[in-house]
This record gives sequence, C-alpha cells and structure tokens, in this order.
Amino acid sequence: MAEDGVKEIGRALQLVTEAVQANTPLVFHCASGKDRTSQLAALILELAGVPDEAIIEDYTLTELATPALLADWKTRNAGREPSWPGFGRAPSSVMKTYLTSLRTRYGSTEHYVNQQLSLDAEELQNTLRTSLLESAPTA
Repeated sequence: MAEDGVKEIGRALQLVTEAVQANTPLVFHCASGKDRTSQLAALILELAGVPDEAIIEDYTLTELATPALLADWKTRNAGREPSWPGFGRAPSSVMKTYLTSLRTRYGSTEHYVNQQLSLDAEELQNTLRTSLLESAPTA
C-alpha cells in the first residue's frame, strides 16, 4: 500500500495537514481501520516525532476490535470463518515490519514523503509537531 497508494496517501496527508492548520477536527478510516488507516496514522505520528514504541503500541490497540471485526465479517458472510487466520489482528510485529521496511527501502520516512509522495516532509513535520504535540507533564 505504501507503494501502490502513493497518490491516496499523499492526498490524505495533505488533508490532515490542512485540517491541522485550520484547527478543524478530522477523522480518517478504512474498512477495518487497521491497514490503510494504520499506515497513515504511523506516518503522521512519525512525522510528528512520536517514538516507534508509541506508534507500535497505538497500532496494537486495534486488537481490542478484533472480536467485533470478526463478528461483523461472519454476519456479512453467512456465518463462515474468514480463510485468513490473521483477519482483524494487529500484532506489534506487523507495525515493526512496516516501519523497518519503509526506512530500509527509502532510507527514512522523510525520504519516502519527499520522494514518493512528492510532499515536503520538513514542512509536514513542523506543522504536525507545532499543532498536535503537547509538552510532557513535568510532575
């Protein structure tokens, strides 16, 4: 998806940036909220300077929705079990692999954003960090 969906991912990052700059609420999602959504969320979080451990932890929270995703799938498919045993799952290894693969293939997330998405990674970083991050509590 990071390669096949560059046009869509780039546009989504632009929409997020526009919403952040306008201080407008924004929601993004996909069918199960864990594949395309997780890649976009990971890019946003990484560009904002969030550490990998937090990005991975955020992704694994999707596991809380696995029973509901599975039940919904079965309802839409006459009670059958999905043929993919990992359906609806979001193990930490998937996000670790995504982050590592992106950096290995492109050198960094910033290079991916600049080269593949044709966006200004530094500008995105500044906008996201300035608008979305809060200072850590001191006590």
